[in-house]
Amino acid sequence: MNDIRQNKQTSYHQHYHPEEHKDICVVRRKGETADELLKRFRKKYSKSGLAKELRDRMYYEKPSDKKRRKKMQSIRNYKREQEKMEEMQERYEKFKQKKARLRAKKQRKEMKRND
Repeated sequence: MNDIRQNKQTSYHQHYHPEEHKDICVVRRKGETADELLKRFRKKYSKSGLAKELRDRMYYEKPSDKKRRKKMQSIRNYKREQEKMEEMQERYEKFKQKKARLRAKKQRKEMKRND
């Protein structure tokens, strides 16, 4: 009898493959606390996009409304990217100005040393 139970346990573990569960599956690691396990689960859950999909499917959305919403989101994303690019350009310009000032200062020191 004991032998059969052991076979069932090993059989279960042989056929249990977490990677088959495509959505969310978290297996407890050795020495892992419940908080760490929960943290890993939440991270996988948020990355899977399941919560977003559930929110989207909670109510019916007309195709035209869905299209309008996606278009507005893409416009917001484009504007955000443009703002980031402008900010990076400003930083680069400041960096170039600072480098030019340092280069000029270094040249003045060399000129004084040569005189």
